[in-house]
Amino acid sequence: MNKKIQIIPTNPYWNIKLSFILIFFFIFVIASVLAVTGVLGNLDEIITKFINQIRSQTLDTVFIIITTMSDTINLIIVGFILTIIKRTRRIGMILLITLVSVTILVTYCKPLFAIEHPSIDFKPLVKLPDKFTLERDSFMPFAQDYSYPSNHIASAAAFSFIVAGLSYRYSSRFAIAFLISFPVLIGFTKLYLFQHHLIDLVGGYFFGLVIAAVMVKALKANDQQRINVVDSNHGD
Repeated sequence: MNKKIQIIPTNPYWNIKLSFILIFFFIFVIASVLAVTGVLGNLDEIITKFINQIRSQTLDTVFIIITTMSDTINLIIVGFILTIIKRTRRIGMILLITLVSVTILVTYCKPLFAIEHPSIDFKPLVKLPDKFTLERDSFMPFAQDYSYPSNHIASAAAFSFIVAGLSYRYSSRFAIAFLISFPVLIGFTKLYLFQHHLIDLVGGYFFGLVIAAVMVKALKANDQQRINVVDSNHGD
């Protein structure tokens, strides 16, 4: 029987280099310094004025729907779905553990930076369902008054990183596009709804990447090179 050796390439998301993790952490540190010093306050004012100018009932509805879809509970549901599927069970468990880790770590980081939420309250231009509320960024009372780093974006970044790793073998372009576009889209909804400052989103994004990268390495999600022996008599 003729046999052929097939080597499956490693997944760069599961095998992310330590240098990238250090770069993500370094950017988070820089963002933290900017957040504490408040040097971007004028930029926040410009963003707020711009949002007030473009607001409409349609945009309110669209962004409320988008931001609700990214609520932590919905990301966790995706994790549970992945654990049900045998092929993605391990990654689903890693996603769930990562999301819980991000939420806990962000919650305890917020009081250390003590950056308060934007002072403007979002008053929707559309009538919302009874008892409907936008998800708060923190679940613990001691962190609910603070906005840096953004738990919403940290969770979205961690979620995007793992989804990117899962989809990399099928489309590397989709992987990188999702890693960037999903958190950016969610971030814009948070600005539109006056839930966060811009620097909250930057810090949250890179904090989420650091946690996700560390978790996939610690939990050994690496898609190790596998050698498949294929019977050439039955085709590739």
